[in-house]
Amino acid sequence: MRSEDRSGRADDGAPGEPEDRRPGDDLRGAHEGVPREWPRTPPQAPPAASNTVIDGRYELLAPIGSGGMGEVWKAHDRRLRRFVAVKGLLDRNAMTADTQTAAMQRARREAEAIAKIEHQNVVTVHDQVETDNQVWIVMKLLEARSLADLLSSERVLAVPRAADIGLQILQGLRAVHGAQVVHRDVKPGNVLVRDDGLAILVDFGIATFEGAAQVTRSGGVIGTPPYLAPELFAPASPGPTPASDLWALGITLYEMVEGRVPFAGNEVWEVQEQIRQSPEPVLRYAGPLAPVVQGLLIPDPRRRLDAASAEAMLREVLGDAGAPRAATPSATPATHPPTEVSTPPPTTPSPTAPAPGPTAPAASVPGPAAPGGIHGRGWWKAAAAAVCVVLLAATGWLVAQGTGPDDRADGRTGSDQPQGPGREQERWKDTHPTLEIGVKDDQPGLSKFDAKTRTYAGYDIDLAYAIADSMGYDRGEVAFTTVATDYRSTALKTKQVDLVIASYSITDDRKTAAPGGYSVDFAGPYYEASRGFLVREKSSKYTIRDSSDLRDLGVEVCTARDSTYEKALPEQGFTMAASQPNTYQDCLDKLLDPKSDVYAVASDDIILAGYVKANPGKVRRLENIQGAEGYGVAMRPGTPLLKGEVCTALRGILGGKIWEDMYTDNLSGLVGNKNPPGRPDLTECDGY
Repeated sequence: MRSEDRSGRADDGAPGEPEDRRPGDDLRGAHEGVPREWPRTPPQAPPAASNTVIDGRYELLAPIGSGGMGEVWKAHDRRLRRFVAVKGLLDRNAMTADTQTAAMQRARREAEAIAKIEHQNVVTVHDQVETDNQVWIVMKLLEARSLADLLSSERVLAVPRAADIGLQILQGLRAVHGAQVVHRDVKPGNVLVRDDGLAILVDFGIATFEGAAQVTRSGGVIGTPPYLAPELFAPASPGPTPASDLWALGITLYEMVEGRVPFAGNEVWEVQEQIRQSPEPVLRYAGPLAPVVQGLLIPDPRRRLDAASAEAMLREVLGDAGAPRAATPSATPATHPPTEVSTPPPTTPSPTAPAPGPTAPAASVPGPAAPGGIHGRGWWKAAAAAVCVVLLAATGWLVAQGTGPDDRADGRTGSDQPQGPGREQERWKDTHPTLEIGVKDDQPGLSKFDAKTRTYAGYDIDLAYAIADSMGYDRGEVAFTTVATDYRSTALKTKQVDLVIASYSITDDRKTAAPGGYSVDFAGPYYEASRGFLVREKSSKYTIRDSSDLRDLGVEVCTARDSTYEKALPEQGFTMAASQPNTYQDCLDKLLDPKSDVYAVASDDIILAGYVKANPGKVRRLENIQGAEGYGVAMRPGTPLLKGEVCTALRGILGGKIWEDMYTDNLSGLVGNKNPPGRPDLTECDGY
């Protein structure tokens, strides 16, 4: 159990509270000539303490969380001999009589609201006890952390985990709404996530339901501003509805995959203005979750995605057509999910034509919107249908269940099917009409994403297109997905991409992963980069001339998580930052921050050269250090057909003028050398 944080809620006032007054004003009646006295607070019981026994039954053991209106204790139920969570009012001594009355009524209403619902994704209430002007709610003790805490430590969640948590929240909300209750404060702080992956909706302190007493001022907007639906801001608002809870779910889904809320602000008017100016927030990492998020964030509640449709779409994202979710251990999430932004033009098969071969989903960012934008009438139904078709074809997309683009009904992969007499030799494209490739989006010269044109450019991108051309793909049949350093193997393992071409260094550790890790296969190397450091052009505290100064001074070095430098540099005596971020760009941002303790970024020389060019006068490269990084084209192990085609393509590219042209167009200006380096030997392609 954890703190049910209620901070940040707008207008959590109580009836009878005085309106805002200017200095010098006093409390006088409309027809009175003498000041009105403040309401007296009734005598208070001492604050709760450990070993306090409530109602002769619940012994408080230790506080385990607190928020704006309540504190939660771990307690022991002496009668049933079990541990429970007990929630009581917080700081009653600071309350006026009217405020305390309202708080107690709110606590009673919370218990009554939860008691109406019985669902695995909604917190269970066991009892309600009132003692000494205090209302205690006895609930099931949950050994879990809040989704807010999870996002604070991991920043973003991988799409499959976000979809799973979102589906569970939605299932809980459907049970809540089925009991005629509206939660009103759905947000990460009010969702608990257990170690086994089960998500539980908590904190019904401001929930409303049919027949509930009013405990807030009429016309007030209550809730946490960034999660409030826009219809609640309207002067003639009908008030909270199930649709406003679904909007909050959409905000929560967005936050899980994007690492931030789409409409930020501490005040209602700030959030309202952001929604008005930018009603369609950009989705970079949502993948197939994009249509769900977009549907839930339609400002008009009448056209907003309904709960049943949202659940169906989330199930399709997870490759689960209908089975109820059981609590199962969840895999370790990737901390930086993928982004698919470059997609082939859609095709519309005839009603009688066979469905195309399975392929991973190719669109996270919607194509050109129909008149009226993505919020046009009925858009989400088409989006839902598209998601269902694509994901059903993908046979599970990011949920590795033993079937997928590479697997056949008889258990054999596309590479080991028998070649009967007269049958043409099979190609990868025969069963994968779109070539899905994972790339970086923040490496000038190698692979950089232009947000204005929504296109990628760089050496790795040119190489990807050249490989695709050799394999028989047109440019329109290639889809790029952004993958961070620590997500590359996951994107392959989960079959979101066929290949990763993302400055992926070939190492034995990556080819033979430890238990629980993801091993990958490589073709290449196609380029060999040197190792180096990037430092500030000017530093007021230290003089850094070469890499030995970094080691001797013991200043912090930043590198990308799961890079080869993360393990190698500490062994060489360098001091690493306490935690490594997902990308080299994140390291660069820390280096450029004058308040940061990071004084160097460790990466490949070609990557660092790109950062120098993009930040003239701010950063400089030190001399290269010992060692080299051979970049390979990565793929899943056990795909010899794919590896053979990639190796054939690389031989043609490195053996001709294409390789030199790619270097001249993308890298020569960065490194200041017109002559390309030596062509690497394709050691990973021996036997293919």
